[in-house]
Amino acid sequence: MGKRWVRRFPGAGGIVVGLILSIIVTAWVAWMIARKGYAAAVLLCAGVVLLGASALLHLEPGLKLAKSTGSSFFDVFQVVQNVMSSNLGGLGLSIMAMGGFARYMDKLSAGRALYAVVGKPLGYIKSPYVLACMGFLVSQIIGIAIPSGSALALLLMVTLYPVLIQAGVSRATSVAIVASSRFFDLGPGSANCLLAAKTAGISWAEYFFNWQFKVYIPLLIVMVVSHYFVQKYWDRHEPADAPALQGGETGGKDSEDSAPKIFAILPIVPLAILLLFNPIVLGSYGIHVNVNVPAAIILSVLVAMVADFIRRRDTRAVLAGMKDFFEGMGKQLAVVVSLIVAGQIFGDGLIATGAVKTLIAGADHAAVNAGVIILVMGVIIGVISFLMGSGNAAFFSFAGLVPDIAAKLGIPAAAMLLPLQIMTGMGRTISPITGLIVAVGGIAGISPFRIVKRNLIPILLCSAMNFILTFVMVLN
Repeated sequence: MGKRWVRRFPGAGGIVVGLILSIIVTAWVAWMIARKGYAAAVLLCAGVVLLGASALLHLEPGLKLAKSTGSSFFDVFQVVQNVMSSNLGGLGLSIMAMGGFARYMDKLSAGRALYAVVGKPLGYIKSPYVLACMGFLVSQIIGIAIPSGSALALLLMVTLYPVLIQAGVSRATSVAIVASSRFFDLGPGSANCLLAAKTAGISWAEYFFNWQFKVYIPLLIVMVVSHYFVQKYWDRHEPADAPALQGGETGGKDSEDSAPKIFAILPIVPLAILLLFNPIVLGSYGIHVNVNVPAAIILSVLVAMVADFIRRRDTRAVLAGMKDFFEGMGKQLAVVVSLIVAGQIFGDGLIATGAVKTLIAGADHAAVNAGVIILVMGVIIGVISFLMGSGNAAFFSFAGLVPDIAAKLGIPAAAMLLPLQIMTGMGRTISPITGLIVAVGGIAGISPFRIVKRNLIPILLCSAMNFILTFVMVLN
């Protein structure tokens, strides 16, 4: 029946039907997410509906299965199975491993040990605003080893924040610095970074070295310089802060839980392995060793267990600590990997109905260049990230559409994915409902809206620089 119905609209009819369905379902997704619906479930349901409509109405290009189940109905769920299989064993495993490692490092208090080493030079800086900017730079170093924005922010609230307060930096400025610390998802621990590399068909090392670092340093300079002047301005024009929270009131662990400073090495062990043992670094020396994220994480966990045993001399306690590693993996499956899977299913649904093909053809007919498309998509993703307080769902929903669009425009997929990935961090950093902003604001007694106000100008400047760098350095 569906096939006969579509045949009444030959050619353009099927295109119109697919586009209308996609617009309606996409609008429903936006509405549900704006009402705080569970994003993974919303995207999954929307994707299944679009896939089902494509199969029922015989829309083009359809489900594109290598091997059909023999039933259009079950083919829809075969697509879902294929997406889950491809993500859980590859990208999903990498993300879960990084999440488990971060949880284990928190168990060992290794992150605090890392700050104790890296943050020590801050004590020699006298100017409060220079100190705040230097603290931001320190947060970037630690952030490569601790990819979770919430975990990094909470760590900084019990390490960097008291240092800034004691040195005379205002409470609002200190919290703004901490809240913006993960404005850029840099490094192999970032789920968005790993997804972008996979979607672009390149290794994470190539994406990290050849793409991210092209734009990161200029963006970092803009962020630091703008923080200096913006925070100084607001400190002069806002009422003075009430007395800052002291000591244990910041929510930190007791000193007896602190780790020896040698543990500062542990969080950077996987990063060191991944940065060293890959074709980008060793290939020029004729050494062909390529270590993937899960392998590096397992090795790093075993190294951490040995270090923990040397400190505690308690085999049972050391082995019990692995529970935190696996619980951390499970949390990433529930929070991040589920979004990746659901977002890709939704993207496959948009492709199956012909919506993406129609948009690409329309852009080609209108002679819209790559820069305009990147700008429009970047703004959309930034707004969605702002409304959701999370960059993952927005990026995961759009990432799967990029390779086809980039191929049509004749540019590398990474050239489109990079500015879009950056915009997810920008949108999340100025959202008053972002978990880390709410958390650090609650610890410091600062309104999330006040934090967002202080970070708005630096983030907007970085967003503008993001697109400028894309046009100048990537598309030319």
